[in-house]
Amino acid sequence: MPPYETAGIRRIELLSYDPACLNAMFAGTMALRNANLGIAPYDEKGNRYRLLDVDRRRSGVFIGTGLGCISSSFQNYVPHLLAPLRGDLESPDFATLQSEQQSVREELLEYLRESPRVSQVASLKSMGSSISAALSIRYGFTGPNQTTLGACAAGLMALCQGFESIASGQLDLALVGGSEYYGDRAGGVFMAFDRINTLTTGDCAGSPANCPFDESRTGFLFSQGAACVLVLEKLDQAIARGAPILAKVHNAGMSSDAYSMVAISEEDNSIESLLEEVLRDSEISPSDIDYVNAHGTGTVQNDAVEARIVRRVFKDHPFVNSTKSLLGHTIGACGAIEAAVVIQSLRTGKLHPSMGLCEPVEPLNFVRSRTAADIRLALTQNFGFGGHNAVAVFAK
Repeated sequence: MPPYETAGIRRIELLSYDPACLNAMFAGTMALRNANLGIAPYDEKGNRYRLLDVDRRRSGVFIGTGLGCISSSFQNYVPHLLAPLRGDLESPDFATLQSEQQSVREELLEYLRESPRVSQVASLKSMGSSISAALSIRYGFTGPNQTTLGACAAGLMALCQGFESIASGQLDLALVGGSEYYGDRAGGVFMAFDRINTLTTGDCAGSPANCPFDESRTGFLFSQGAACVLVLEKLDQAIARGAPILAKVHNAGMSSDAYSMVAISEEDNSIESLLEEVLRDSEISPSDIDYVNAHGTGTVQNDAVEARIVRRVFKDHPFVNSTKSLLGHTIGACGAIEAAVVIQSLRTGKLHPSMGLCEPVEPLNFVRSRTAADIRLALTQNFGFGGHNAVAVFAK
């Protein structure tokens, strides 16, 4: 868990919000501070603030997530379901159970000891919408406030929505990003991903963990929790108040495959046309893109399809890497994290390696070690369960 107190998050908020919500609040507070925005207390008791430099009526919040506040659902409803069995679980008769069964029993009893009854705020803590709502309430943003459920593309979809709101003139500023937390003591969420064969078996030739785009890939490395929030705003507004401008969002877009809840179609998907449309509307050609931060989960079919699409659209020109090879898969947060990685690469001219590559599935220009490069235009892309696709182009 991050040091929540450094973001001014109080005990009442720790009790009232799911960790996915708290992580977004922490990341959002850090983003606003780093954007050099004046923040003043507004409601001391409610721990609410106002931004001094922007019109709150023209400020919005867009945060993506995969399973939302599922941790709080487990924390409240599992004990509720188990309560009638507590006497049996504590009975001496269970002393004869095998060690693995005893372990499960102890997990169940721990649930019951920690949450003996459904919390008064259980329904609110379990709502995925609270992830964006908490940031909106805390900073008084009265523009659009939306939690986007887009599976593994959710974080970048939220950025796309914020970008469109500003580009259309609806907003001047938006907090965008993604947050995820799977604090399931019994490992049910982990098991659910494993049952659909998405998790790595750890048998990669080039890495003991995971190896996106390698022939020996077996799935993705699961990351329990993460959050990333970025501040998007109109350029003239940022310049007027002397904001530290990290990069420009050149264009962004979304589409749907309408094919499967799990897999990317081998051929009949909308990813390639989405890439071409975003580039065309940006008035840039594929050869102008210097760097592609790929979705790169490490799953067998998705990596193969993505690599073929990248090669068809961009040839072997741009650098390509997968941030998930370093951090694992943070599901709904990954799109925002990878957007931040792209922004840092544009700022510093440095690219991180795509770890675990021995035999790439396609002859792309994969980054094999820390690399310095003059990057002017970069693209990041994410694809989520259910056919959610999102793409964004950033300029130095």
